Amino acid sequence: MNLKVSVICTHMETFAALNTPNPELSDVSLSVSTGSAQTLANVLRRQQPEVILLDIEESDEETMLQIESALKIAPSTHAVLVSPDQSTALLMRAMRAGVREILPAPMTAETLKLAIKHARGHLSLAKPQDTKVGQVIAMIPAKGGAGATFLAANLAFALSKLGKRVAVLDLNLYFGDLILFTGSHNVASNLFDLARQGERLDAALLDSSMVKVSEHLHILAASDTPEHASEISTTGLDRLIELARNQYDFVVLDLSSMLDEVTLKALDFADNIYLTIQLNLPSLHAAKRIVTFFRDRGYPLDKLGIVVNRFEKGGYISLEDVAKTTHSKIDRTIQNSFSAVSASVNQGIPILELSPRDPVARALVEWAQELVPSVKPAKKNWLSNLLSH
Repeated sequence: MNLKVSVICTHMETFAALNTPNPELSDVSLSVSTGSAQTLANVLRRQQPEVILLDIEESDEETMLQIESALKIAPSTHAVLVSPDQSTALLMRAMRAGVREILPAPMTAETLKLAIKHARGHLSLAKPQDTKVGQVIAMIPAKGGAGATFLAANLAFALSKLGKRVAVLDLNLYFGDLILFTGSHNVASNLFDLARQGERLDAALLDSSMVKVSEHLHILAASDTPEHASEISTTGLDRLIELARNQYDFVVLDLSSMLDEVTLKALDFADNIYLTIQLNLPSLHAAKRIVTFFRDRGYPLDKLGIVVNRFEKGGYISLEDVAKTTHSKIDRTIQNSFSAVSASVNQGIPILELSPRDPVARALVEWAQELVPSVKPAKKNWLSNLLSH
């Protein structure tokens, strides 16, 4: 079946060039017209293309509002802008308008072929696939500074090293910084940009918005603007998490200790909830309140586990005190290893790469292997070799 593609170009020279028969596009039903963002809505209504390319010379707010309004007519259409402006600011604004990609001007036959190639890949991803539902892991701190974000990033890294496709969603909506724990990355779009897409949000858009840390580890960064937090709807979050768990083996949710509507909605999806605490009185008190809240709200407590971070024996508060106070199981302890963890955080390198023999790295490896029980430590793989040293 031919792919329906429409092109709106600015100049008659471009119109003539693109209307020249091209044997490489024999499987494309192509319609080329001249116009601007003002004609986009009419073309979408009349031609109903699967892919549309729009040539723009100006990327001012009026133009973007025209594009955004027009694309509401056809949320499933793969929209591509061709513009001389390749800035991150335009990319983020265009994505909020419903655009999937921006290609550099000028509009040429090569630009058209590249857009079609990318669109085919995205449309293929967007089709329903018979994939098993991935496991959703929620990491939540009892209090800020408990180390939940460090554990979320590094556990995800360990799972990815087992060959599992892992998505990390930074749901610390006000001050999320998980992306910093895995190195320096260019973040073109973030969780806020995707969660507000509504019906336009599909697997292809999710894939193109993730920061690809590695082949198997992808991260959706939090917004760097705290005021966006109040604008994220639970409906958009529903769609986002549902898509992620249908595309990945594991979805790790990094949450804040603020039990707002978005956090609670995310917890509804979780197969396992790990409440991270330290052995001090404020942390223990906060953990007790959170567990009580979960119990009163009806969360199955068998999916809740306490993770004691920076654990040292002989402290004033014992593990028995934690279990008795929270009426919850201690899922695991992560040993205190200040120097290695600090080096990992400050250098933005996962601790499994920076200090693979450190006790914290070993604990994360064991944790990942428990979540992927088919992995046998005796085999000669990366993680088992690490454990054997």
